[in-house]
Amino acid sequence: MKKSLMLWVLSAVLLLPGGLYAQKKSAKSQAPLGHNFVFNIPHAKDSIVYLAVYYRDKLILKDSARMTPTSKGPQYVFRGEKEYQGGLYKLVSQKHYPYMDFVVDGPQSFVVTCDTTGQVEGVSMTGSPQNDVLLEFQRKSSVAGKQMSEYRKSLDEAKKVDNQADIDKYTRLMEELNQEMEDFIHGIIESHPDYLFAKMQRSYQQIQVPDPPTRPDGTIDSTFQLRYFLTHYWDNVDLGDSRLIFTPLLDPRVKEYFNKYLQYQEPDTICKYIDMVLEKTASDTLMYHYFIDWLSYNYETSKLLGHDGVFVHIVKNNHLQGKCTWIDEDLLRKYSKRVKHLEPILIGKQSVEMIIPDTTLTDDFNKWISSYHPYGEKTKPYTILWFYDPDCPTCKKESQKLRAVYDSLEHLGKRNFDVYAVANDADIARWKKYVRENNYPWVNVGGNKGNVDYLDAYNIYESGNPSMFIINEKKEIILNRRIEMNSIPEFLEQYEKRKK
Repeated sequence: MKKSLMLWVLSAVLLLPGGLYAQKKSAKSQAPLGHNFVFNIPHAKDSIVYLAVYYRDKLILKDSARMTPTSKGPQYVFRGEKEYQGGLYKLVSQKHYPYMDFVVDGPQSFVVTCDTTGQVEGVSMTGSPQNDVLLEFQRKSSVAGKQMSEYRKSLDEAKKVDNQADIDKYTRLMEELNQEMEDFIHGIIESHPDYLFAKMQRSYQQIQVPDPPTRPDGTIDSTFQLRYFLTHYWDNVDLGDSRLIFTPLLDPRVKEYFNKYLQYQEPDTICKYIDMVLEKTASDTLMYHYFIDWLSYNYETSKLLGHDGVFVHIVKNNHLQGKCTWIDEDLLRKYSKRVKHLEPILIGKQSVEMIIPDTTLTDDFNKWISSYHPYGEKTKPYTILWFYDPDCPTCKKESQKLRAVYDSLEHLGKRNFDVYAVANDADIARWKKYVRENNYPWVNVGGNKGNVDYLDAYNIYESGNPSMFIINEKKEIILNRRIEMNSIPEFLEQYEKRKK
C-alpha cells in the first residue's frame, strides 16, 4: 500500500466547512454532567444558530440557540442538563453557512470566540484541551496547505521550462513539508491517544501490507496480501469507541470495506470478516448496534448472488441469539420468519425433491399415478427449476426467452441443462391449454398436487412468479434467483470454471 503524499491535507479537508442536511434527532445522555457551550461571534447577524453533528454521510441537527446581545457582540449559548454524545460537531449560521467544527470530547463546558468567515484563524477557545489540539492541527494544516500550493505552482512552472534544478528543489520541499505534517500528526496520536481527534487522525493512517511470503516450493502466495489487508484493515480504527460513529470517517470506511473489497468474495469469506469486525465492536453497545443495523440492511437488500446467505448468517448469529436488545418483538419475528424461508434455498443447500403431475393429470387413479414427474429425472448435468403463472405477462415473456436459449443451445449441441417448469395455477384447464399452445419441449408440471407444498419449499409465496433455481448434478442449489435468460450459458460456464 503506497502512502499518499497529501494524506494530511485530505484529513484536514474533513474538518473544513461543508453543507448541512438537517434532521431532528433526540440527544442521548451517558452522564448527568450536562453541557454549556458559549459562542461569541462578533458582527454576526443571526437571530439563531444551529448545532449539527456528523452521522454517517449527513449532518444531523442537534440543537439551536438564539442570540443574546453582550458588550462583546452577539453571543449564543447551548446549555442543558444532559451531556451530548461525543463526536465531531459543526456550528452553522441561520442561513446554513458553516462557522466552525469542534469535537465534543471531555469537559462539555467551554467558551469559543469565532468570526463569520468560517476560517480557523478567527477561532479561539478556552476550557477544552481536546479542541485546542484540533485547532492547532487546523491552523498548521491551513498554513501548510497554502505553502504546499505555492510549492506546487513553482514546480509546475519549473516543469514548463524544464528547469531540473528547480524541479528537484520544489519536489524536495514538498516532500519535507509533507513529512513535517505527518510527524506532527503522529505526535498528536502518540501524545493524546484517548482524544477523539487523535483517534480520528489514527484512523486515516493507511496500514502497511508486507510483501507476500515465498512457499517452501519457491512459489509466491498470491492471496496473502489481500487476506492481510482484509484482516488488518481496521487496525487503526478503534471499533470499541462509538464516538467515531459521529464523525465523517466511519461511514465511508464501512462502505469501502464491505461494498468494495468484500463485495465479490464468497459468502463464507464475507461472513468470516463480518464476525471479525463485530467481535471488535463487542465492548461498545452503540458501535455494535451501528454495525448490526448497517450490515443487516446492506445484505438483506443486496441484489448480488449469495448475499442472502450473508444476511441469514448475520441474523442467526446475532438477532436470534438475543444479542440485539434494541430490536422490538415484531421486527424479531419478521427476521425469524425470513431466515426460516431463506435458509433452505440458499446456494449450496440440497434442493427439495418435488414430484408433481404433468398435463396428463386426470381423476383416474391409474393414470393419476403415472402422470407424476420427479424433477430429478434428467438427462443433463443441470436442471432449471422454472416457477411461473400461465396468466402472468412477465412469466409468458420470460418463458419465451428461456425457450429461445433452450432451442439455440439444442441446435448447437451444447445444451447442458433440463427444464422442470412448475405452473402455479389452480385452474388446471387454463394451465393445460397454455402448455398445449406453446408446446414447450421440457417437463411441464403444475396444479395444486404434489409430494410437498412446493410454493412454500421454494419460497414462492414471498418471492412471487416468475422464479428460477438452477440445480447441479448433486441436486445442490447453485442459483436461487432469476437472471437474464441469455446469461444462463455464461453462468454455467463460470460455475464449471469455479468447480475446477
